[in-house]
Amino acid sequence: MGSSSVVSWWQQEHLPALVLGSLAVQYFLFFSARKRKSHIPPWYRFFIWLSYLSSDALAIYALATLFNRQKKMQYRSRDLQVLWAPILLIHLGGQLVITAYNIEDNELWKRHIITSLSQVTVAIYVFCKSWPSSADEKLVDAAIFLFTLGAGKCFTKPLDLMSASFSSLGRFLDGNTDRVTDGQNELEAYVRDAKAAMLQKDLEPPNDRSYILHTLLIDNALNLEIRHTILKSFCHLDDEKAHETLTNGLSDLFDVLYTKSPWTKDMSGRSFVLMWSFSVTSQLAAILLFYKSHKQTYNLSDVIITYVLLYGTLVLEFSSLFGLVLLSNEWSATVAQHNIIGFFAQTKKPSKLMRFARSLSCEVFVSQCLDMESCDSSKNITKLVHQHIRDGWEKYITDAKSYKEFNDIRGQLTLKHKKCDQEIHNSLQQPFDQSVLVWHLVTDFCFYCRSTSPDNEERAQRCREISNYMMHLLFANPEMLLPGSRKHLCKLAYDQLNDIFKGQETQMDKGKLAQKIVDTLICRKDASFVCDAVALYTRLKDIDEKTMWEVIQGVWVEMLCFSAGRCRGYLHAKSMGAGGEYLSYIWLLLHHTGMETFQHRLERTQNV
Repeated sequence: MGSSSVVSWWQQEHLPALVLGSLAVQYFLFFSARKRKSHIPPWYRFFIWLSYLSSDALAIYALATLFNRQKKMQYRSRDLQVLWAPILLIHLGGQLVITAYNIEDNELWKRHIITSLSQVTVAIYVFCKSWPSSADEKLVDAAIFLFTLGAGKCFTKPLDLMSASFSSLGRFLDGNTDRVTDGQNELEAYVRDAKAAMLQKDLEPPNDRSYILHTLLIDNALNLEIRHTILKSFCHLDDEKAHETLTNGLSDLFDVLYTKSPWTKDMSGRSFVLMWSFSVTSQLAAILLFYKSHKQTYNLSDVIITYVLLYGTLVLEFSSLFGLVLLSNEWSATVAQHNIIGFFAQTKKPSKLMRFARSLSCEVFVSQCLDMESCDSSKNITKLVHQHIRDGWEKYITDAKSYKEFNDIRGQLTLKHKKCDQEIHNSLQQPFDQSVLVWHLVTDFCFYCRSTSPDNEERAQRCREISNYMMHLLFANPEMLLPGSRKHLCKLAYDQLNDIFKGQETQMDKGKLAQKIVDTLICRKDASFVCDAVALYTRLKDIDEKTMWEVIQGVWVEMLCFSAGRCRGYLHAKSMGAGGEYLSYIWLLLHHTGMETFQHRLERTQNV
């Protein structure tokens, strides 16, 4: 076959390839959408993103091809292909299980209105100009059903995006949630009532306040009365039920932002069922009419492809509803991990891929994409944080002043209770990102350089998991750790380790590497993060083992709460599109347990 024959064949057959490719991408998105709430490899998430973008591009390109064919009046023997135009509109309208990939996609709803208007216009124009007047009336009726459905789906998509945009999330507020003046006297009364609620034994049935969760994304400061109601509904749940409530809450927030779930949007169940029933009925009617029409005059391959498109799109419509139900209560329970010493040890014995990445000066990016570890300790860490908040209400918070102090601690309360010396206290007076880095190294030194008894193994493991997660935030998502956090601190620490071992053999495991770092720097007083960590380790190792791990655990729990309470709702919403961050669990837990919210903290004033 010559090149001219190939070009001629492609000119005739690339339209079927485009429409079948569009259907295939829709199925890939359907089967992959459920995975978005789970911990999946970055390369898989990349293909989901690519499919999300190409789903619109394929449909638009196929419609443009139809338009060009009509304009040139080519291939009149294949007029049945014009019936594919409304099916492409249905594909362009998207699916129930995925409306947006990134939070920014929701803000582009105005652009999608223009796109929908132009593509519907093109599709109708192509059909009216290309469809022969002598065509079977049953095919015309089938096209009318499909066009009605396709146009409706196209214009529904930008409305779904608009409803999930940040400017629209305030619609979940009503007159009862609008905040009234919360002065000092009101705050004192709130603290008193909240403390009493935490101490009382009778369980109040949970209230259905799910719509209030959506206002957290826009950092709306709810009034104290509603915050007290939420606290009473949550405070007596056991750890298992509390974690389930948080999981469902995060799953619902994801559905609001990234799916067409009717259970989390301002749409009645009856309206949703009617719309879905109309969609299914229209497609069934179109299939029946096409089946009864006179298809013998059309190209056989076009008839087969039309059947594939009609049945494939119908099955996808049915499957999307059940997929939405299965998707509803899932959420990832993994906690991402990043370890400085482990990363350093790995780069000293790199794989072929890492050596290639190093030649391109992008080894950090490749490591972030391919070598990010995780653990399944979400429930255990949440239990620790929940107990910390309970203890705060019961033992520390007595008035508005102590309430604010408790929300501002990042390890100081633990050090005070354990009567730690001033040098350990000073480690928390540094910038927060620097404290996280130093305590991360200290945690590894304590774990590897001091033997851990079986009684303290679980606590030590929890400490390392929280430590590695906080380092993951600094390394991969610094704005969520704290606004203004410096990601380059990780590279500075890495460079400091390189300087320490310059010219030395460092191909060893993490334990031996940690011990060698301590042995090398134990007597040095250099101004570096690693030296600060070794100096802090020498103070902690003199404490008895049980107390040492209690101190480290308490500091990390307080740091985790400190970070979660200062992270904007927008950043939590954005992270959900990429699988979510464990920090969102703590953010939601702080809200449910009556702690100070981001907006209340910003609006604090000091009497003078």
